[in-house]
Amino acid sequence: MNTDDFRELIHQKGRELYRPMPWRDQPTLYYVLVSELMLQQTQVARVLMKFKEFTAAFPDIESLAAAELTEVLRAWQGLGYNRRARYLHQTAQAIAAGAPVTTLDDLVALPGIGINTAGAIINYVYQIPTPFIETNIRTVYLNHFFMDQTAVADRDILPIVEQTMDRANPRQWFWALMDYGSELKAQGKGKLFASRHYTKQPEFAGSLRQMRGEILRRYVGGQSLAEITAELQDDPRFAAALDGLRQDGLIG
Repeated sequence: MNTDDFRELIHQKGRELYRPMPWRDQPTLYYVLVSELMLQQTQVARVLMKFKEFTAAFPDIESLAAAELTEVLRAWQGLGYNRRARYLHQTAQAIAAGAPVTTLDDLVALPGIGINTAGAIINYVYQIPTPFIETNIRTVYLNHFFMDQTAVADRDILPIVEQTMDRANPRQWFWALMDYGSELKAQGKGKLFASRHYTKQPEFAGSLRQMRGEILRRYVGGQSLAEITAELQDDPRFAAALDGLRQDGLIG
């Protein structure tokens, strides 16, 4: 497929498949930042519910920065991967203290923001055309430019993203890619096997991550560490889970 045909297809899919979301309706730095951190490893449907609750509790960067970490973790409950909440809290504090946020380098310097998350923010907030890769975007390019290949690295995809993207309307362009990629995955065309960067998540039930979540749920719910330890210490996962939460700065 040539570049012009591909662009036409993506624009068509963008019109057909557009999904309204609060951070699309209001693509402010704060809304996009919160949504991007939430969407890391979490489905859109779950994020839509939690985003509304979270931004009601913390309506702007300043209110999030001023909150206690325990409050932020409590509002985050249900999304998992709680380090993201701590990163978001730290990033809000840095921005509220005056950290610059207008370039890729500025954003990557903030906690929990990698190059692809920074790229998303640059496109969605500032409308500066910047190639980046995310699972849905990767899916689109694997299906159209690497159909018969396996072990495709993101560094192979990125130049094609840069070559094909709509530089006049990067925000709408990447939204369209995201929505089309979601449709392809729903059709069983995720082509995860073709990406060198795909790793299957381990089962949640019985995992260390499950125990971490249970400890943190009790902790932000008001139980003391002594009470939590008394109730959960016989579980063989407990010691490692608690130690990990302490190392991550999620529990004092």
